[in-house]
Amino acid sequence: PSFDSSSRTLTLHIYCKFHGCLNTTKFVLSFLNRVRFIREFHPLPENARVPRKARVNKRDEITIENGVALEPSYMYTMLRYTSSAGIFPVEGRQEDAEEFLSCLLNAINDEMLDLMKLANNEHIDINAEKTEGKEEEWRVIGPKNKGSITRSTELERTPLSDIFRGKLRSRVSRPGEQPSDNVQPFFTLQLDIEKADSVKQALDILVSKDRLEGMTCSRTKKQIEAWKQVTLEELPAVLILHLKWFVYKYNGCSKLIKAVEFPIDLKIFTEFLSANTARKLSPKQKQYKLFAVTYHDGKEATNGHYVTDCFHVGYGTWVRYDDTSAKAISEGTVLRPVPPRVPYLLYYRRCDTIGNNTHSK
Repeated sequence: PSFDSSSRTLTLHIYCKFHGCLNTTKFVLSFLNRVRFIREFHPLPENARVPRKARVNKRDEITIENGVALEPSYMYTMLRYTSSAGIFPVEGRQEDAEEFLSCLLNAINDEMLDLMKLANNEHIDINAEKTEGKEEEWRVIGPKNKGSITRSTELERTPLSDIFRGKLRSRVSRPGEQPSDNVQPFFTLQLDIEKADSVKQALDILVSKDRLEGMTCSRTKKQIEAWKQVTLEELPAVLILHLKWFVYKYNGCSKLIKAVEFPIDLKIFTEFLSANTARKLSPKQKQYKLFAVTYHDGKEATNGHYVTDCFHVGYGTWVRYDDTSAKAISEGTVLRPVPPRVPYLLYYRRCDTIGNNTHSK
């Protein structure tokens, strides 16, 4: 069943079951607004679909069927009832795309957790402050009987987290001592690009060893050499890469202006993964395909314009969404933006989750 149909069914079930509870009524109103927002979008008419065999030759001739432009008022209303209510107080004000997306994903994830508890007859306090999850620590034996002390934040699963949430392992190594690991979840993977000219280089920088200053031996209390290294512990079905174009220094914030290459097909190499993860994953589970890009257009960090390109499965081509405009574009146009328009958010889908109705290179 479609998400729209499932959402309405679940909402009606919870509303009938918990009707009369003020907090739950607010909760249901938020969910109903989400359903109304989703219903603004309609399936592509059959006569507008381009047959798969004809897509390659007709990509430059495709006319995109534009619907009526809408004001995302349902989205603003939804935010009033989520844990993000006080973060974006002014409706329609431009926000940082990554901050807004992360806030939205976390809020929806929290809401899903509450919905699941309601459906299971568990008591929840809608107004309670959300926790970051429970931290646990244990000793893990890795390859060649090498152990480490691992601290991990355990979070409950939701349909949203099963799609977007990955995990990073941060390891601190010191001579003569067991490594200490910290496993943390993420929705968007932050990539420093100040010294990188491609996503591959940015990933290399992410997993490179950093020397730590001021570390001491737990036994002698003397300063010793120590290193920190980050690796990917768990790969999400949808990997969102956040390219950090904005540099914060003592005299303020500025935007980097340069070209950074990003691929349609992204391979997560073994050196990017923690040892246990690298052994468990199949080749398809380490391969991603790009399906959307959000660009920041402008020379300054404090203002600018966002444009998004998405691969449209029905049309079989890339579509550029720029405010009320939607038009077909080539793959080359997607991959070669002209600065100061730069790729800010890259959306990749893991190849083992892709069926036959997807784009090929």
